[in-house]
Amino acid sequence: MSDLLDAIEAEARGDFAAALPHYEKLTTSGSALDRVGIHQALARCNEKLGRLKDGGRWRRKAGQGYVALSDDEMARDERQYLAQDLHGDASLPEVAKEYAAVLKDNFSGGAEGLTHEGLFAGAFFRALGDHLTAAKYLFDTAEAMSEQATTTGDANLREATILAYERAMDSATKAGRADVARVAQMRAYDLKQMT
Repeated sequence: MSDLLDAIEAEARGDFAAALPHYEKLTTSGSALDRVGIHQALARCNEKLGRLKDGGRWRRKAGQGYVALSDDEMARDERQYLAQDLHGDASLPEVAKEYAAVLKDNFSGGAEGLTHEGLFAGAFFRALGDHLTAAKYLFDTAEAMSEQATTTGDANLREATILAYERAMDSATKAGRADVARVAQMRAYDLKQMT
């Protein structure tokens, strides 16, 4: 049981690398529902360390664990809800296709109110090397952030927006979209001039 406590303590301190070996020792012990929780913890720690492929593998194991639970352990509709987008054993590019479909639906009304998700999407697709998709999410999210930063005068939000535009510019350049890169560069420049 000390592995569980050691893992939780390490994760709570933000020492995700130290938490991983303790969590890994717990993947075959405890109840089926406990193992789902361990798989999710392994996913979180790997993702925090930038190991998206490993994180995705553990998320999928958690999804499989939910599906395998009996009706006595959890109602079927609840199991299916919790397991959605987590089952199977796909590679990171396949996960990216699923994620892109979800994002496309979420962003169909624009990026307003989806700042965290949009920035995460940009970082996610940059990490995969899909710079065109990354540029789209970073630019669209920066546009929504820029409006809010200008309206509120929030200096921290303005700085975050400038960085989002700069990352959009970098991804657009790598994707061969010089037109988008120029607009992102101009928007970042304009925000830097604000006092």
